[in-house]
Amino acid sequence: MRLVGDAVELLDQRLLPAEERYLRLSSAEEIARAIEGMAVRGAPASGVTAAMAIAVELAHGPDTALRMALQRATARLA
Repeated sequence: MRLVGDAVELLDQRLLPAEERYLRLSSAEEIARAIEGMAVRGAPASGVTAAMAIAVELAHGPDTALRMALQRATARLA
């Protein structure tokens, strides 16, 4: 999984091992549904994905300084 701009891209684990497909999710609601629907499996992966949902919502916010700080942090931690 990775944070790409204002969206999260993650491997849809429901399709493994037959198919490798990535989902691009751009809201906390979409990400929550992916977690609930088991597209993301395992507690660590679910926790990281949930944290990314918060980052996605912050990226949509109007505060430019906050958005820039999030981009710096994302780049540093990638």
